[in-house]
Amino acid sequence: MKRILYIVIVLSIVLAGCASTFNFGKEEAAPRLAVEFPPYTVPPNFIPQTVIITALGDSLSQGVGDTENRGGYAGRLALEMAEWPGVEGIALENTAKRGRRSDQLLALFQQGKLSGPLLASDYIFMTIGGNDVMRIVKRDLFSLNVDAFSEEMVFYQKRFETIYASIRSLNPSAPLIVIGLYNPFSLVTDEVKEFDEIIASYNGVMEETLEDDPHACFVPVSDLFVGNDNLVYHTDFFHPNSKGYDLMAERVSETMGDCGISFQE
Repeated sequence: MKRILYIVIVLSIVLAGCASTFNFGKEEAAPRLAVEFPPYTVPPNFIPQTVIITALGDSLSQGVGDTENRGGYAGRLALEMAEWPGVEGIALENTAKRGRRSDQLLALFQQGKLSGPLLASDYIFMTIGGNDVMRIVKRDLFSLNVDAFSEEMVFYQKRFETIYASIRSLNPSAPLIVIGLYNPFSLVTDEVKEFDEIIASYNGVMEETLEDDPHACFVPVSDLFVGNDNLVYHTDFFHPNSKGYDLMAERVSETMGDCGISFQE
């Protein structure tokens, strides 16, 4: 336990600035039915034009840790999408900010500060939730327990659902791609299994919120950041490095294809 506490303290210092109540392994989850996604195709009268991408959320969408300065996963995807048939060019509007939590993102919607970018968006990418988890870690540093995360999950779910509803009220049909969370504690230990379950629960909330939207797509990435054997972490031991963002962009691109979200001639 002392080792776990030490790890949490170290990561908390490094990161400074940076459904209902759930159970962990007590009940077997019912299998989800696969959602059928209709292909997102270019209409016959489509005229090649600049496609506008808006990135929302926290440091992962901002691209913090990308030593190649290519804009993280969003910048990489923008370059890839610029090569799609029927696309003349890409404009990336990145509104994400390091350290942003779901309550802060929701406040931006309530203040109308994201209305302009979202009204003009052809594609929307978002990461959110990592800083919500870390806020609890730092707040309860010396008395961490699963119950604290369980209680907070209720509020996170409501905020995420409201964020989603706010996006759709401004832009009902643009493809919305939400990238899931990963467990940075796996970088230094395999003993904190509870965090894997916490991250899985946050991801479950996001995936469940999106599952009935034919123009939305949840992208799991937690398996890409288990440990650091593939050298995917930045030197802050939390954010992806350039290779990590390469893998994220590849996963997003693949999952968009699985969701039927692409341009086709």
